[in-house]
Parts: sequence; structure tokens; C-alpha cells
Amino acid sequence: MRYEFILAEQIPEVARAAFPELDESTVPVGALGSVMYGDVVDAPHLHGILDRFQDLGFTLLELRRLPD
Repeated sequence: MRYEFILAEQIPEVARAAFPELDESTVPVGALGSVMYGDVVDAPHLHGILDRFQDLGFTLLELRRLPD
């Protein structure tokens, strides 16, 4: 399954290492946001990604499952 994560903040390069399974889009979201996307293996993996966003203080604006 592929998912797209729309965040209110830009992901600093140092924080990108926390999300090796995700790519970052070059499309800006508003003035400061970002979009990350990638393969998610299962529900625990998805929840782990969401937990990492929260632990690092990022605001998730939208989560979408992408077509396979």
C-alpha cells in the first residue's frame, strides 16, 4: 500500500533520516508545509510512521492512501 502524508511543516534534513521509507515531494504545501509518500507494509508500520511524526512535533494535515 502506498500512502501520502501532508504535513504543516517542512521536514528538516536532519529529521528526514527518521523516515527512510518515505520520499518527499517537491510540491510545496502552503508557505511551509511538505508532502511525503511511500510504501507502507501494514497497519503497525503506518502507526509507527504516524508516531514518528508526532514524536518529532510535526502536524499531519492529511493522510491519503494512494492507488497501487
